[in-house]
Formats: sequence, C-alpha cells, structure tokens
Amino acid sequence: MFSLIGLALRNVGRNRRRSVLAVVSVAISLTVIVFAQGFIAGFVASFVKNATKNDAGHIRIAAKKFEERCRLFPVSYNVADPDSIIASVERDPAIASDIALITPRVSFGVLLSNGGNNRSAVALAGDPAKERNLLYLQKSIVPPGRYISCGRELIMGSALAKSLHYRLGDTVRVMTSGSDYALHLRKFTAVGLFNTGLNVFDDMMFQIGIDDARELLAMGNADQQIIIMLNDYRKADRVAARIREIIPDTSISVTPWTRIGDTYTTVELVGRIYAWIYVIIALLGAFIISNIMTMAVMERRKEIGILKSMGFTRREVLIMFLAEGMVLGFAGSLTGTALGGGLVALFHVHGIDLTAYMSRMSIPLDNVIYTTLSASSLAYSILLGTVLAALVSVAPARQAAGMNVVDAIKSV
Repeated sequence: MFSLIGLALRNVGRNRRRSVLAVVSVAISLTVIVFAQGFIAGFVASFVKNATKNDAGHIRIAAKKFEERCRLFPVSYNVADPDSIIASVERDPAIASDIALITPRVSFGVLLSNGGNNRSAVALAGDPAKERNLLYLQKSIVPPGRYISCGRELIMGSALAKSLHYRLGDTVRVMTSGSDYALHLRKFTAVGLFNTGLNVFDDMMFQIGIDDARELLAMGNADQQIIIMLNDYRKADRVAARIREIIPDTSISVTPWTRIGDTYTTVELVGRIYAWIYVIIALLGAFIISNIMTMAVMERRKEIGILKSMGFTRREVLIMFLAEGMVLGFAGSLTGTALGGGLVALFHVHGIDLTAYMSRMSIPLDNVIYTTLSASSLAYSILLGTVLAALVSVAPARQAAGMNVVDAIKSV
C-alpha cells in the first residue's frame, strides 16, 4: 500500500504544471467555502443573538398561559415570585458557568399619541443596569440624549419619535391595558432617541424601567417573563432541561430559543442550504482533477501496460490512480483551508460592515458581522475537498485499471 502511495506521489510531481493547476483549482474552491462558512457562522450567531436578546432570550421562563398567547404580549399571566426563581437558577452549580445574564423583562403593546398623531408601539421594560449590557441601546443614542437613569424616563426609536413629532425632553403619554384589564395612562420624559439602523427597533420600540412597567400595568411584584442569555446559545436545550428540574412549579414554562418563534427553523434551513452549496462549490473545484487524471491515463497507457505486465493487479492500479487524485485534492484542500482560515481570522477581528444594507432591512442583525469558525469546520472542509477529489478520480482510475496489457504496451 505504501509503495503505491509513493508511486502516486512521484507521478504527481512528474507533470508539475497540471498538478499545480489541480491544486489551485481545489484551493480556490476551498477558500471560498471556508470563508463562506465563517461568514455564515457569524451571520447566524448575530441573527440568533439579536433575535433572542430583543425578544425571549436564549431561555425564557414564563407562565404557561403566557406562552400560549405570547405573540399578543399578554400582561395578565405572570411569574408570581421572579426573585426566588432567579436566585435558584443562579445558585445551581450545574449551569452557573453557562449563564451570561438573567433578568426580568416585560414586553407589551401600547398606543402613543401626540398632537393628533397616533401610533401603536412596543415597550421593552427591564432592569436598566442589565438591559444596558444586553440591548446596548445606549451606544445608538443620538447626542445629546442619554440612557435611562431613574423612573418615569424612556428612550425611543428615532423613526418612531419622528413619526409622532416627539423631540428630546418631550413628555410622552403611554396608554395600555394593564394586568387588571383596565386602561392605564402614564407620562414619561423622553431622555434619549436611539438610531440603531434596524427598522424593527427604530420604527416601533421604546424602553422604560421594569419598576415603571410594573406600576403602569398594575403587576405588583410579578413579572411577565425572565430571560436568560447563555455564553453559548447552542447549549440552550440542555440548560433549559436543568432549569425545569430546579423549578417545581408546574404552572411555569421554561422554553429554549429553539422552540420559540421561527428563529431555529430559519437557522436550520440556512445551514442545510449552505451545506449543499459548499458541496457543489467543492465539486466544481475538484472536477478539474477528473480531467487531469483522464489526460494522464491516456498519456500513460504504455506505462500502465508495463506495470500490469510486471504483476500489478487491477486493484493496485486503481488504488494508485485514486491516490494521485486524493493527493491533489488533499494538497488543494489544505492550501484553500489555510487561505480561507486566514481571511476568517482577519474579518473576525475587523468585521464586515453591512451598515449600508441594514438600513433597508428589518432582519435583526448587527451592522458589522464578525466571521467565526470552529476547528471542526476546518477539518470538515479538508475532508470534503479530499473526498470529492477521490470521487471524481474514480472514473479515470477505473479506466486505467481496466486496460488490456497487450493493447496498453503497444500504444504510443
């Protein structure tokens, strides 16, 4: 076997121009694949982070009745003792290291009006100190505005404020239905206008403190939901299962992001589509190896005949040519993976700025996407290129193995 591989390596070096062409072809395709993997991984991570932090977190703890009607932002089905639940979760050693942040939150629909202009909007209410490190809206506040610092203050999306003719410092009247099903009205001061570049935020949302929301909605000490952000969003199912064991109350639901909305379905669909795209790109890059191997078989007919007359079996000739294709594929895959990995590392630090495009989109993404890639993805890329190169080498290898000894020797 090793002697056959040695022959394959020698044959690869005999026609360096063709070998370099094959390696470059595979390397280009693998560079594209690795960079695409890094970009899509960064895209998905940004999508999941924003879709979850703006809504239900990686894990949401809420009343089961709330989960049944969550799309309507109900405020009548709440967690009665959120502080004890948060303390129990934070004390558990099995999941403490997985949790990045845990905080109560209330989301509810409201009606805003100003000078005859009416708009429906969505309020996000939470602990300002924790939400500051979660939503990062303070980074998008237009000067001279500021973040929430005390009660009866709010920050509002710039597009929402513009549609209602609100300015910094204006009094905003918020009307909504409380947990007692009665209408409640409360006045807030607009201390900041944020411009994130995301329509889903700037055009319909504002933020207030959790205490103001409880008072406005007549919730007492209850909270609509408790959201948990993890250090790794892919561990949500495992952590959620552990939290269910911690909380004995059967009226409470613990739901990971994979079972909330369409986010998980979207992520899975994107992964499957791009997995097939990667295979097609790698196959196109490896296809030139098939052409080169076919040409090599035709040019080396006499050599093949001599080898078979010396005792080489059909199987050994087949293995030798397959090994040549795999060597070319492996060299190209290794080179392309290194180049693609370098590009991913570069843009992992500097990011890819999509600000010009995000202003026209409502997808919850960061304006700058930071590419990311795992060691398993790099190994997959090398394996993909090598295996596909071997597959496209099967036909010319079988052609070589099936040659008649006499006819091959007589050929020029």
